[in-house]
Amino acid sequence: MEAPKFWKKAVFWIAFSLAAGVLSSWLTRDGLERFEQIAKPALTPPRIVFPIAWTILLFLIGFGFALIREKTMGTASADSAVIVFAVQMTFFFCWMIWFFGLGWYGFAALWLIGMILSIIWMIRFYGKISPAAAWMQVPYLLWCGFALYLNTGVWLLNR
Repeated sequence: MEAPKFWKKAVFWIAFSLAAGVLSSWLTRDGLERFEQIAKPALTPPRIVFPIAWTILLFLIGFGFALIREKTMGTASADSAVIVFAVQMTFFFCWMIWFFGLGWYGFAALWLIGMILSIIWMIRFYGKISPAAAWMQVPYLLWCGFALYLNTGVWLLNR
């Protein structure tokens, strides 16, 4: 792995992941404001925690994928790596739309279960190629488990 080339690619995938988060936040900005007005479960953290947590997680997602891309380039696993990454990013992006943008809290909770399953798939796939990249996704999995608690709580409290 040539360090300068790798870091250029890593910066690209980190920026890509962060851009997905920024775009989904921008598209759901009205819903983010509505979120302040609804009933939330007891363990809901202060609003400032969310952008900090998601920034860290999206950084790890992008960096982990850069490691995987580097190790799979030119191999039979390269296309599979892209699919695994794209599936979980699609789940992430759409969950923001369903939950914040449209306020479909029940559907968003079900979608989040799919997202968690896609993260587990990603961790298992990555683990065969780069254990470090797989471990970088564990905080994402844990955060989404917590998000499922929050999402379900919001749904139940605001039906």
